[in-house]
Amino acid sequence: MPEGHTIHRAAQDQRPSLVGEVVRASSPQGRFEAGAKALDQARLDGIDARGKHLFYRFTTRRGRGRPIVLHVHLGLAGRFRSFKVPPPPPRGAVRLRLVTSSRVLDLSGPLVCELVSDEAREAVLDRLGPDPLVPNQRASALAARLGRTKIAIGAMLLDQSVIAGVGNVYRAEILYLARIDPRRPSSSLLPDEVRQLWVIARALLRAGVEVGRIVTVDVAIPGIERPGAGAPAGRGRHRRVYAYKQPHCRRCGGLIDHVKLGGRPCYFCPRCQT
Repeated sequence: MPEGHTIHRAAQDQRPSLVGEVVRASSPQGRFEAGAKALDQARLDGIDARGKHLFYRFTTRRGRGRPIVLHVHLGLAGRFRSFKVPPPPPRGAVRLRLVTSSRVLDLSGPLVCELVSDEAREAVLDRLGPDPLVPNQRASALAARLGRTKIAIGAMLLDQSVIAGVGNVYRAEILYLARIDPRRPSSSLLPDEVRQLWVIARALLRAGVEVGRIVTVDVAIPGIERPGAGAPAGRGRHRRVYAYKQPHCRRCGGLIDHVKLGGRPCYFCPRCQT
């Protein structure tokens, strides 16, 4: 499933060619015909990303400028494709196609593609924890959620109501850099440790947005590690510990292990993460 950097990168890439444009909307697959009809000839006013959710804010010409919100969650199979005008014929099960004067955006296979009210949008946001990629979000909100439970920190970091946008890969990389055992009770973390988790999460996710993929070995994180420290050798190795193909930690030489937390395997170094 795409992690938060993918969603924020999608919003970043789509804004220049879509925001401010009047769109032609269709549902080549046929599963979103009513929604596409409501969006057709509407102006796209903004694209907001939060965690793994995207919200597209439109103003319709019909209904005397009534605002309307499109909510998208890619899930496991969802993806975007962008083309110049004129576009090729829709490929595969395209749920929604948006066409402007210069660009075409196809959305295929999303978990969620629905029109929602402002109240429903706020309800989704209220269920989410703080997002490290949103400027006004704070580590204190994460600390408040972690302090209320003894559930393992490795499981809590996958809970989108605790921290939005962190998935299985970032979960392992964040805890490795913070040298925190994923099995540790969340309520046992000290305030400085929670702030450290937040700083690392923000740095890694921002790097992911910048390059368009998860890269953790060359990210400068003040007070944590220099770029490349403990980086796996070999071309194409962009992670420090997740799904490690070499059995030894390149930081301490200990054996990499994994434990199932939150229904997913969490990779860690028992020697470094005490």
